[in-house]
Amino acid sequence: MSDTAIRLAQPADLPAIYELARGTLVHDAFSPALLAEKLFEPRRPEEYTWNVHVAEHAGRTIGFMQSVTRAGAGKGWIGLFAITENARRRGIATALLEHVRQSWPAEIAEVEVLAIPGNYFTPGLDPRYTEALCFLERRGFERFRDCVNLTADLSREFDTSAELRRLADAGVQMRRACKEDGTLLDAFFAEQFGVDWRFEVSLAMRNNPPGLHLALRDERLIAFSAHSSQNREWGFFGPMGTTPVARGPGIGRVLLWHCLNDLRAAGHRTAVIPWVGPIAFYQQWASCRVERVFWRYRMMRGTPDAN
Repeated sequence: MSDTAIRLAQPADLPAIYELARGTLVHDAFSPALLAEKLFEPRRPEEYTWNVHVAEHAGRTIGFMQSVTRAGAGKGWIGLFAITENARRRGIATALLEHVRQSWPAEIAEVEVLAIPGNYFTPGLDPRYTEALCFLERRGFERFRDCVNLTADLSREFDTSAELRRLADAGVQMRRACKEDGTLLDAFFAEQFGVDWRFEVSLAMRNNPPGLHLALRDERLIAFSAHSSQNREWGFFGPMGTTPVARGPGIGRVLLWHCLNDLRAAGHRTAVIPWVGPIAFYQQWASCRVERVFWRYRMMRGTPDAN
C-alpha cells in the first residue's frame, strides 16, 4: 500500500493500537490496560529490548508488530501483531516484519512467536487466526510444538483443611509468601527452577496479598505455586513447581487449590492455567478442561523467506 509509514510506537499510540487489536484479535477479550502491559511494560529491561512498530496510512494506524530480543541468550520474539482487514494482502505485514528484522542485533539466532517469557499474551498462535499462521509460514517460520490453556471452574471453594492437617503431621508447612522471603526464594530458584520462574514469582509478589504460596519442610522450600504474575484480568495461574523429592504426597494439589481460592476471592469465575504440561493433574484436582490450543512457531536466523 503506497504512502504507508512505519515507525516505533509510543505509549500515546495505545488507543489506536487497542482499537485495531480489538477489531482483529476476535478470539481474545482484553482491556486497554492488559494490552499496555503486553506492549509497553518491558520486563527485565537489563536483559530484554522491547519495541512496537506501527504502520500508518492516511493518518490511521493500520497495523502493528511487537519485537522483543534477549541478545545475551541469542533469542528474539515476534509478539502481538495485527493488520486491519482492509489492509491485508498489501504487503503491510511483510514490511513490518522487515522493519523488525532490521532492528534485531546480530546475536539473535532464533526467533519465536508470542511466547515472551514473563509477559506473554498467549503461549503460541491460536490457529483460528489462519491468515496469521499462513503469513508466518510464508515468511519462513516453522511450527515445532503445540500447547494448551486450561480453564478451571471457580464456582466452588476448594477445602484444604483436612489436607493441611495431614501434611502438617508429615512435617510439611504451607503458608503464603511474604516480603522477607527474598533470600529463600533466590536460593531455591537458583537451585531448582531457574531465573525466569524466579522473575515470574517476583511479579506475583507485587499483589496484595502476594499471589505466591509455599511448602516447606525443616525450613527448606520444597514447592511453590503462584498466580496473577501477568494477565491478571484473566485470572492467570502459574507457575508452579515441586522438587523431585517432595512429589507424591499431594503438596502440589494443595498449593494449586490455595491459588484457585485466591482467584475466586478476587472475583474470578474461572481461572486460566496456561501453557500446560500435566493436563491430567489439573483435570483430576480442579476439573479443568482444555479451552484453547496454540501452535508454536519459530525461525532460525538466516532461514530464507518462501517465495
